[in-house]
Amino acid sequence: MNRVTSRVPTWSGPLTRPVARWIPAKWRPAALVTIKAVHTVIFASIGAAIALFAWDGLRQRPRRRSAWAMAIFLGESVLYLSNNQVCPLTPLAEDLGAERGAVADMFLPPWAARRIPVVGTSVGVAGLLLHTVALLRR
Repeated sequence: MNRVTSRVPTWSGPLTRPVARWIPAKWRPAALVTIKAVHTVIFASIGAAIALFAWDGLRQRPRRRSAWAMAIFLGESVLYLSNNQVCPLTPLAEDLGAERGAVADMFLPPWAARRIPVVGTSVGVAGLLLHTVALLRR
């Protein structure tokens, strides 16, 4: 049995619904493409920051860029978790007409898209542990 569960955003839906209403119907397709493009850039940037953070930890080389990558990872985690595990841009994309607003669904198979939070969190936590070890060895 393949069951799809839908999460309701805690705070981003009420914030983005008025924005979607302001966009005229004829502009919605272009606005949706723009939102998905921005969403994709943010998604890829956060993924790259998490990977960079873990890589610097694995190499035992904490740097200023590691601190920035960690801040991005932790900030994204707080936003995502505080919104009931829904990206804040997802409701806006759905209000503009997307069948599903999740950006990962655009270029990943469903089984991989569902695992992104677990994989991203695991890599980020591994980076935190590796950085802790590196700092303790100094």
